[in-house]
Amino acid sequence: MSINSDPLTDSQIDQLDAYLLSENVHEEALDYIALHGYLCALAISPIPLPENEWLEQVMAEKPVLENSAERHEMLNLIRQEFAFLRECLESDQDIDLPCDLTLELDQEDDCLLEYWAQGFMELIFSQEDAWFSQQEEDVAECLLPFMLAAKLDEDEELEELRLQPEFCQQLCEQIPELLQDLYLLFRVPADKPKGGYSGKKASGPRKH
Repeated sequence: MSINSDPLTDSQIDQLDAYLLSENVHEEALDYIALHGYLCALAISPIPLPENEWLEQVMAEKPVLENSAERHEMLNLIRQEFAFLRECLESDQDIDLPCDLTLELDQEDDCLLEYWAQGFMELIFSQEDAWFSQQEEDVAECLLPFMLAAKLDEDEELEELRLQPEFCQQLCEQIPELLQDLYLLFRVPADKPKGGYSGKKASGPRKH
């Protein structure tokens, strides 16, 4: 069965997010914001990951049961979102993040970009060797804004950068472009992506 690659509607996004936050899924399952980040990384990944494996990470359950009409519908929405993001990268279309590109807290004292970036890094932590096996410095350069936003790394240099809000904002605004840079980096190695950070590998606790 072919998967629809149309972008999710606002109604579908609301429905999926409500489901992921409901008692029908494990409490550690990714919410929609983190899911979007995870699926972006999955679409970029230099190695394929079987669907059953990435769904287990997303839903925080093993195996992922498709045992109801609602569950089937929600998993298909996740598959559709992944297909859409992959198509965007393949056709060099900009990906719109489902959150503002800022580390500032919103009215509810949340930073949605932080949650998005944590979802993105969740996939990388599960495939770290593959992401850094070649062109490690270039990958690290591209990943600086993601690591900065995710707040999962205790690196002193990143902590110092977070004390420079204007510079952090500039880095965060590069994230959509860096999605394309990373995608091309793994597929057209001769094209060095933009960036200016010769940092370490991504490291830190896996966190939803």
